[in-house]
Amino acid sequence: MTNRPVDRRSLIRFGAAAAGAVALASCAKENPGRETRDGGGEGGPYDVAVIGAGYAGITAARDLAAKGWRVVVLEARPRIGGRTFTSEFLGRPVELGGSSVHWVQPHVFTEMQRYGFDFEEVPLYDLDASYIMTSDGAVHNVPPAKFDTLYNDAFNRFCANSRTLFPQPYKPFANPEVLKIDDISAAQHLASLGLDPLGKAALSAELVLYAGGPTSTFSYASFVKLFALAAWDPFTFTDSEKHWHIANGGTAALAKAILDDSKADVRLGTVVKEVEQRDKGVTLRTADGQTVEARAAVFTLPTSVYPDINFKPGLSSAKREFIAHGDSADGATMYMKVKNNLGNTFAFCDDPNPLNAIQTEEFGDDGTILKATLGRQSLIDMNDLDAVGAELRKIHPNAEITDIAPYNWVKDPFSKQAWPAYKVGWFKKYKDMAKAEGRLFFAGSATADGWHEYIDGAVESGIRACREVTEKLAREEAANG
Repeated sequence: MTNRPVDRRSLIRFGAAAAGAVALASCAKENPGRETRDGGGEGGPYDVAVIGAGYAGITAARDLAAKGWRVVVLEARPRIGGRTFTSEFLGRPVELGGSSVHWVQPHVFTEMQRYGFDFEEVPLYDLDASYIMTSDGAVHNVPPAKFDTLYNDAFNRFCANSRTLFPQPYKPFANPEVLKIDDISAAQHLASLGLDPLGKAALSAELVLYAGGPTSTFSYASFVKLFALAAWDPFTFTDSEKHWHIANGGTAALAKAILDDSKADVRLGTVVKEVEQRDKGVTLRTADGQTVEARAAVFTLPTSVYPDINFKPGLSSAKREFIAHGDSADGATMYMKVKNNLGNTFAFCDDPNPLNAIQTEEFGDDGTILKATLGRQSLIDMNDLDAVGAELRKIHPNAEITDIAPYNWVKDPFSKQAWPAYKVGWFKKYKDMAKAEGRLFFAGSATADGWHEYIDGAVESGIRACREVTEKLAREEAANG
């Protein structure tokens, strides 16, 4: 797999409507050199069709093929990886989608160990300067030690009941009290704590990122679950979310290693438009006229993409409700090159300031590379260098941006949202999205019990989907003698 560099000119030239096709890594339609399994059998040539080649899909495909099932992967993009995307910006590798990994995330850490991938450090600590921008646009240069104190106090108070609420984080409803508090928004809970204004602004900016929208729409409980997964510890949580990436090729290289370990047939650039489920099999029809037959299908799509597929018969009413209301994020990622050496800095900017987190990734005499994460990309035109520069100069008044590399996941037709983010009142219903319906099975990080906004959740869900499909097909084969 090769990665094409992302630059501002290409994004502007192709326009926002085509953002999903910009700078995607090129691959052959069929992965060369992989042994494929084409055998016949009732229900079609394949046992399982996996729709989507993000981390959920490639994990499910590898594990299903390892069980001996004949597997085909249908991926709409011309690359694998889903909402992860390793590319290049000004000669350095960058992650334009999901990127953070950690040893407290057991599923992705296992995959890194399996294929020999190490961690790459992002300069998060030993800051030269740190900033907090409040909702009114006022910028506060806060010494790093004080920044940590303010943020950690706010964070600890927000998550104060996490160990009681989530004594077993991978069983998020072990304490039934969670079902009751899911109707409390992050904004409501935050307002009830009487926090220091700067600490509150910093935590609010963080929550906007996880929400992919205003904190008034975000499930308080779902964020506290993520904190519990990090051993109920604020340092470990921060370390897991911003400090470590995958070395030696990034998310793209690990994804390729997983899929290359499979005997699955892979068809890139294949957009599934219709799914017909019958008693003994599933028929999938694609936008380019292909028909794929399988005994079962695993869907690993971002929640917002499901309405683009015609399911015959239709999905359950519970799934349709979750798809319509339960999970979406207006977020995006971008990189910036600044002429100045800004040093190692970090900033949290509270809503409605658009660049909610701005983090140094590289700095020196030749300038600074910054990564900005946006919870609400709709607040700014990310392709407008002048608009982005104006926002950055609120934090760094003398900053001169020379290049930007934005990626807008909401405008990508094959994601239509950024990371999974449960809306207030809908965290308690995420399992509706994970339930199998006949011969259709569902994975993707939004269906994970654990790290649902992370790569780890996607891998977890792919493992579960393999188990569920295998149980069904094995029962059928046993019944047929």
